[in-house]
Amino acid sequence: MSDNWWTDYQQNKRLRGLEADLSSVSASLASARSSQRRLNAELSKVRGSLEQRLDRLSAAFDAFVEISDLRMTLVLFDEQGRVRHQARRLLAGTGPDGEVSDVDGYWLAPAVSALRVAVDGVVDADSLNLAKARDPQRAAVFHVLGAGLLGGRSTVDAGLLADVLPVPAATMPRHQRAVWTLAADGFFGPAGWELVRSRGVEFVRALPDDARGSAVDALRAIGTAGATSTSPPRELEGLGDVTIALGAGASLATLRSWVEETLAGYPSEPPAEADPAVRPVVELLVEEGSPVEQPLLVRERELRAVIEGKGGQPPAWDGPAGETVELLRTDAKDASHPARRAAAVRICGELVITAAERLAATARADAPYRVEARTRQGLVTITADGPDQGSVARARSRIDDGAKVSAQRRVVAGVALGVGLAFVVLAVVAGWGWLFAALLGPVVALYQWRIDVREREDAATSAKTFHESLTKELDARVAALVECRAGLAEREPKIDEDLKAIREALA
Repeated sequence: MSDNWWTDYQQNKRLRGLEADLSSVSASLASARSSQRRLNAELSKVRGSLEQRLDRLSAAFDAFVEISDLRMTLVLFDEQGRVRHQARRLLAGTGPDGEVSDVDGYWLAPAVSALRVAVDGVVDADSLNLAKARDPQRAAVFHVLGAGLLGGRSTVDAGLLADVLPVPAATMPRHQRAVWTLAADGFFGPAGWELVRSRGVEFVRALPDDARGSAVDALRAIGTAGATSTSPPRELEGLGDVTIALGAGASLATLRSWVEETLAGYPSEPPAEADPAVRPVVELLVEEGSPVEQPLLVRERELRAVIEGKGGQPPAWDGPAGETVELLRTDAKDASHPARRAAAVRICGELVITAAERLAATARADAPYRVEARTRQGLVTITADGPDQGSVARARSRIDDGAKVSAQRRVVAGVALGVGLAFVVLAVVAGWGWLFAALLGPVVALYQWRIDVREREDAATSAKTFHESLTKELDARVAALVECRAGLAEREPKIDEDLKAIREALA
């Protein structure tokens, strides 16, 4: 019996050991499978990143191969390339090396010849007319922008400048923006600046109503930035319109200062250097190439963008520069270019006047005759002639009600005195031993009476103080209301003066 028990015990022990080993192996396998899954996930990420890199490298390699073939084809247009090289040297200020050879049908060759001598103030009408005959727009834009950058602006007559600076559309092209900035900055003299103003005025007059409203709000925000105004006393209720009127008056005065300072800042001479955004436009125009090679050059620029990893379409000389309204707003805020800023304000004169008229109408609000004033005793109605007596009576009644003292101490004093008298009678009848108890009643009555008298005196003093304080508060509130109304009345002539000055300045 004992041998069987020992045998069973040994077998059970081995079985438990095998189960433990199996559990350990299963846990190890599970851990290994989990690690493998994590490794596979990481490898998939690495593989995806490598694939993207390989795709980019493959695309760049294909682009490089194609662009090499394109350049071999472009060798056939060596004459056009030589003209562009001479144009680049001219724009860089080093001048073309040798004579500019004409290329049949290519507008840039005669345009470079015309601009080459225009730098010295010489008008080569034959070359310029030939370039314009081949491509009127490109030849005119190149000559105007080149003269603005390099000199010889006297060769840009009014007709040529007007051709490249028409009334802008809702979106202004990049080349027109370049001419606009040069003319607005004074590079083509007062006549060029005036042309910008007149073209801009025509654009603004054609704006739809919703666009005009937005433009008026934007110009008002620009012209009134930094305006500060005084506010009526916070203790006076119902003066929200007065606060708005005071703010509008201060904004109108700030708008006048902004208009006058902007127009007075118009310089007589252009800046030393043209806007940095002008030169890239001319360079893009030159790099566009001749009509026969333009498709090849466009494709070359696209492939170069792929190789350099740049997204989007390459910029074009006639691409959009931005919304014209937004460009005018930008110019109106540009203190670093005073002539351009003055032109923008002149162009938007009607819109600025509309903003000024709205501010003037808001600033003319009258202060109310009757308001509610906050005091320590609550709201009291006051007028410019004094406080409302009914409202004051209610406030004083609240003071008097708060000063009333309870009669409880007097009642206690009377009861204590009555009890004392009762003990006196008891002492006479029953014996004089009760006399000591009889004396306690009058003592308690006297103590309660004196406390009551002191409380009533303190309450009367406090009530008097509150009444005096209320009178002073009401006098101050009435004086503030009178001053506020007088201030608004005094501002009326200033409002008319500011509005008149803005109209005259922008007439």
